[in-house]
Amino acid sequence: MVRAADGVNLEIQKGEVLGLVGESGCGKSVTALSIMYLIPSPPGRIASGEIWFQGVNLLAGIQKEAYLRKGFRGKAKIVQNQGLLRKHRARMSKIRGREMSMIFQEPMSSLNPVLSIGYQIAEILIYQRRQEICNRLLSHHQLNDQDLELFREAVSNPDATERGRVLADFCLQTSLPVERVTTIIDRSGLSFDERVERVRRLSERMRLRRRWFLELVRDVDALESEMTSREWRVLSGVATPEDRQRRLAVLARYRSRQSLFRFLMAWPGIRRVLMRPIEEEARRRVLDLLKTVRIPEPHKVFQEFPHELSGGMQQRAMIAMALACDPALMIADEPTTSLDVTTQAQILKLLQDLRKRINSAILYITHDLAVIAELCDRVAVMYAAQIVEDAPVADLFAQPLHPYTQGLLESIVSLDKEVAAGAPLPTIAGTVPDLTNPPSGCRFHPRCKYAFDRCKSEEPKLIPQGANRRVACFLYDGGEAHAGA
Repeated sequence: MVRAADGVNLEIQKGEVLGLVGESGCGKSVTALSIMYLIPSPPGRIASGEIWFQGVNLLAGIQKEAYLRKGFRGKAKIVQNQGLLRKHRARMSKIRGREMSMIFQEPMSSLNPVLSIGYQIAEILIYQRRQEICNRLLSHHQLNDQDLELFREAVSNPDATERGRVLADFCLQTSLPVERVTTIIDRSGLSFDERVERVRRLSERMRLRRRWFLELVRDVDALESEMTSREWRVLSGVATPEDRQRRLAVLARYRSRQSLFRFLMAWPGIRRVLMRPIEEEARRRVLDLLKTVRIPEPHKVFQEFPHELSGGMQQRAMIAMALACDPALMIADEPTTSLDVTTQAQILKLLQDLRKRINSAILYITHDLAVIAELCDRVAVMYAAQIVEDAPVADLFAQPLHPYTQGLLESIVSLDKEVAAGAPLPTIAGTVPDLTNPPSGCRFHPRCKYAFDRCKSEEPKLIPQGANRRVACFLYDGGEAHAGA
């Protein structure tokens, strides 16, 4: 059995960028997948722990999902409670993508090769942000000056191709059917004002016609969200008696509306007609997202498939997907590893600009300390599945405390360092330990030049050192002093 993440202790504040750095195989990606509840089971499993997110524990009740049972000939066997697992996955699916999202290392392994880029991003919005989309559509009372300016351009443009593009933008912006608006434009003998009036009437009819369905969808999603939220509070042990009573009332209302919604969605023709305005509004939002991540020609990229894009464009699409629902937490797992140097710089510049515009907490995973220095507010150093140091970026680079952190910084080659010709480059002695049989005591002691007897027998805890940093090392817990401290 391998403990790929063992007692990891992290804290990220709203609007903060926390860097997680360490050698390959130390458990950085496993930590990220555990937070997102994406560990494949089997073979992996979150055995215990807590993840407190927006006031609830996302791992509440996880100990009951699986247990060890003695099997044939005394062999231990892990037995999973499939009912509890399904419920937990369903609850997490309402948070994953909506409240927390992830940018993966390899975009081509994360994007579906047979679905267009636009469809994949819109799918997230329709699944996770349908309530907000319905609210926006219900708030469309009448055509505004910007809409009418687009309509005027569509009517007066002599070029058929350009007119079709402007018309598509107008219909996307107003959620009106293209064929109906085209019919109004092509009617001869009508003045511009008459065409505008007909479009206004069409907009009002469409708004009234779809209002009941949009209100139904909005209510279903709102009740489901409230019900899930109260269920999390009950499981986390922070619920009040009012939460329990309210949850039963919400459940009754939810079931009555959900039955009608499921009936309508069971008919493909009805579903296609009723969902069209929601899908068109999602498409408009996707185009805005593609512009936000600086993808040129977003209308074209919307219809393209992943293999038609370069690596940099694929990663930009992944960032747009992660930003789609304005998550409270965004995890970036080495998003520039598979890109060339120039594209890496572009993606990092994009992430720097985005962090100023969004207020999400960001967990940035990398093995590159230069990226940490440029992008992050704080950094946590990971070694052999454990956090060994946690500090503000400036403090860590100015005075690293843990011997492993010191070794990482000394290994960085820069023009400021004088290295004699032919001299070996500085490295950390030894090799990364095998996590199937990690060293006793401090896991870094076989490679540490400051190790003493206590390090070999006792595991150090992550303890405060000053106001804003922590370190897991006996050198700062009554142990022996050393020159680098």
